[in-house]
Amino acid sequence: MTLELPSVDSLYGYRLPFQIGLRVPVEAYNNFLENNGSTGYKLHWDNGDVYIVNMAIPEREAVVVRLINYFNVLNGSIDDDLPIDNTLRSFHYDPSNVRIKTAADIEICLHITLVQTPLNPGPPPGWLLQQYVRSVFGIKIYDKRKGSNHRSMKAKLWTRQLPAPAESTTSANPNLAGVSVLEWDFGTLLSNSNQPGDCTGPGLPNYTVSIPVSDVFWDPPIVAGVPNVAGYTVTVPNTVIAQNFVIDLYRLQHVVLKKQ
Repeated sequence: MTLELPSVDSLYGYRLPFQIGLRVPVEAYNNFLENNGSTGYKLHWDNGDVYIVNMAIPEREAVVVRLINYFNVLNGSIDDDLPIDNTLRSFHYDPSNVRIKTAADIEICLHITLVQTPLNPGPPPGWLLQQYVRSVFGIKIYDKRKGSNHRSMKAKLWTRQLPAPAESTTSANPNLAGVSVLEWDFGTLLSNSNQPGDCTGPGLPNYTVSIPVSDVFWDPPIVAGVPNVAGYTVTVPNTVIAQNFVIDLYRLQHVVLKKQ
């Protein structure tokens, strides 16, 4: 599972995306990402042009920490060799263009000792083109509204859950067959509106994200580059203390407002 975390709309008075490069070969771009993964900016390559599309802000760092805590809590009291591993800034090929690398803010995966050794795994696909990535969770934090502390926030979950979650829609991307999408507008003001949002307290079902922990341990054997799911059943270590990751969007809203 990968998570794309908060971004803002502006960079020192300029609107994002903000162009910083011209005629950059994709190989040079990928190498730069691998060697400069902690620059504080998220970059995007588009036919030789490079843009800043996100940047690190205190609100973002606070949400990253809060989400790591959400995922760590299912490890129970274990301190070493955690069955659920949180990795920061891991690189994958973009699902829309497998030549380009991009970085998730957090990757949640099973501990490396639990991963089966693939047989003839084939070329590296993009995140959601890779069957082993079961969920991608993204958050967008908009700038504060002028003259107030209110701001809009949106969350989106792409998931391969079966059956598909209630209220989800099928991904419109033809390359993402079997992927469902859920969206939440959870800021103090709704996006593109001055209307107050309904995410006004903790524990609201409409603003709770639930992701099966079994998706982290989905690891069927690979045969000729394709997961072989015939007769496969997910095995979750008995040290994992719950069946679902539960993310309370009000709590994320709260840490953003505290840090702004």
